Amino acid sequence: MHSEKSHFIFTSIAGIIIEIFLLIFISYNGIKGNIPLYMFIYSESFLVMLTAFYFIKSPPRKVKPLPGESGEDLVKEDSAFLKVVAKLLKFKPEDSRKLFIPLLIIAFGIIFRLTLFSTINTTSPDVNRYVWEGKILYNGYNPYLLPPNDTALNEFHDGLYDKVTYKNMSAIYPPFAQGIFVVAYMITGENFIGLKLIYLFFDLLIMWLLLKLLYMKGYNLNNIILYAWMPLILLEYYVNVHLDLVGIFFMMCFIYAMEKGKFYPAVIFFTFAFITKMYPVILFPLVFRKFGFKKSFTFLYFFVLGSLFFFIPFIYKDISIFSSLLTYLKQWQFNASVYYLLLHFLHDPVISRLICTGGFILSVGLISFLYKDFTKACYAIFITLIIFSTTLYPWYLGWIAALNPFYNFYSVTSLLFTVNFSNFTTVSDVWVEYNFVLFTEYILFFGLLIYDLWLIYKNKERDKKI
Repeated sequence: MHSEKSHFIFTSIAGIIIEIFLLIFISYNGIKGNIPLYMFIYSESFLVMLTAFYFIKSPPRKVKPLPGESGEDLVKEDSAFLKVVAKLLKFKPEDSRKLFIPLLIIAFGIIFRLTLFSTINTTSPDVNRYVWEGKILYNGYNPYLLPPNDTALNEFHDGLYDKVTYKNMSAIYPPFAQGIFVVAYMITGENFIGLKLIYLFFDLLIMWLLLKLLYMKGYNLNNIILYAWMPLILLEYYVNVHLDLVGIFFMMCFIYAMEKGKFYPAVIFFTFAFITKMYPVILFPLVFRKFGFKKSFTFLYFFVLGSLFFFIPFIYKDISIFSSLLTYLKQWQFNASVYYLLLHFLHDPVISRLICTGGFILSVGLISFLYKDFTKACYAIFITLIIFSTTLYPWYLGWIAALNPFYNFYSVTSLLFTVNFSNFTTVSDVWVEYNFVLFTEYILFFGLLIYDLWLIYKNKERDKKI
């Protein structure tokens, strides 16, 4: 166990090192994006973050004064600033001191994010689609009905259009996401800064919620480093500018409301999470155990009603707007584990998908029936999604990265590191996945997952003996 002063010094040094890495990245990323540099910065920053986490994960010990010293620690317990923050977070006044290192971590996290504002997307072109859809919706066209190559949009076929991929496919992202795209376009036009500003706003709120949840559930507040400094969060959302941060915010609000037993706020936040990016719908079965069947059906009613309210303006003339989403669900595959294994032996993508879907549904059902801790159940469901997913792009892991500060499974943390290797696919001119990447990711992930589960079992057996 280290002293408060050593925590401060080590955190500061680690933060400065990561900032230097990010400055190197923005200096040499180039106008087309430097993927090998991206992967190097990701890996090195991750290792620094993880080292810092293991150094500060234990509460600081009290330092005994030397002869002639007052024995005061780095931060006085009656620090006015910390007490104000503690009051805003609804912490006990005597716990305000625990916020010193977490706030330092968040301060560095904000610096990292601002540093990356000037970068361009490097490993994914998806942000061009976001800006495109915001642009045409702002100009009065429905992105769900008109794919980018539609002749009705000829007047917009410019430089941005050339960067949009899958021009024959209409919009997939839900209505609130479209609203985010429009607002970003109104702020900075085709520049990505508008999106990054919006993301930063929601990201700060995520970190605020994480502090509240960590405190409420009795975890070390320093664990927030696993989110605030996570390279996947920094690079996928502030370099590649993926949308997920907004949906993650609403998901965390939903989890917080559920932990507090607040029914109507939970419905509202769940609905907004869904209409931003649809992933959180997989958490719905957990609602039944929390609120019971009767109240859960009321939850479902308001959720469907709220979702339709936002979808109807886009679908009142044509309900075929979900065709692109269905195409994605039926055909897309990337960086999978169990699915690729099944495909290798069965040689049938349809049957392989059906088995994965069945396995996922069964797993979610068991978790929803057996769980005792709601947040842990959400974490478990996202782990099963990783296991049975047919498509696992790096930014998809941002959702479980937001929950990892609570449980820090070795398996999940390892995958948050090794998923970076899937970017080898984007280095090549030809889209190709490498077996050595898949083996590295998933042999380590499944091996450590078994170890994580064994640790849970071991701890339960120990608790029974006490």
